[in-house]
Amino acid sequence: MRLMEMSKDSLLGDKGQTTRTQRPADVIFATIREMVPEKGARSVKFSEAEQRCVSKGFTPAQFEAALEEYEELNVWLVNQARTKITFV
Repeated sequence: MRLMEMSKDSLLGDKGQTTRTQRPADVIFATIREMVPEKGARSVKFSEAEQRCVSKGFTPAQFEAALEEYEELNVWLVNQARTKITFV
């Protein structure tokens, strides 16, 4: 679905359109991705990620929805204890 949106946006070019509004899940993903250290483990603490996203104005429900969405896409895994988010 997003691929179709992006392809349509690229066809439109720069016809007075500044930027496309990002979905909350995409911004949450970007926020968590920025928290991953460049070297070593590709994981972040669940509580720190949630705290950072909530401080940016997202609700805990939006955070949970984004986690679920990207976990279904096999981008990351959340451990059963919900203490760690690991990028695949």
